[in-house]
Amino acid sequence: MKAPASFIYSRWRHGGWYVHNVRYPSGAIGCVSRNYPDGKWRIVCDPRGFDAGPTFKNRDDAARAEWALVNGAAA
Repeated sequence: MKAPASFIYSRWRHGGWYVHNVRYPSGAIGCVSRNYPDGKWRIVCDPRGFDAGPTFKNRDDAARAEWALVNGAAA
């Protein structure tokens, strides 16, 4: 399966962005944010945890990585 060419976002109440093209098996929607002291983009629900999870240059890179994480694909 190939990642979407673009992602659809809406604001999340805690300062991040919902990613509507990313769906977890549980039905949860993707979420990315840079609402952190270092201002770097992260996957909000990254199972690797804050210190082990990667950071990203921009919102689209974070969304693409979350899509790959959920779909078991390489970003």
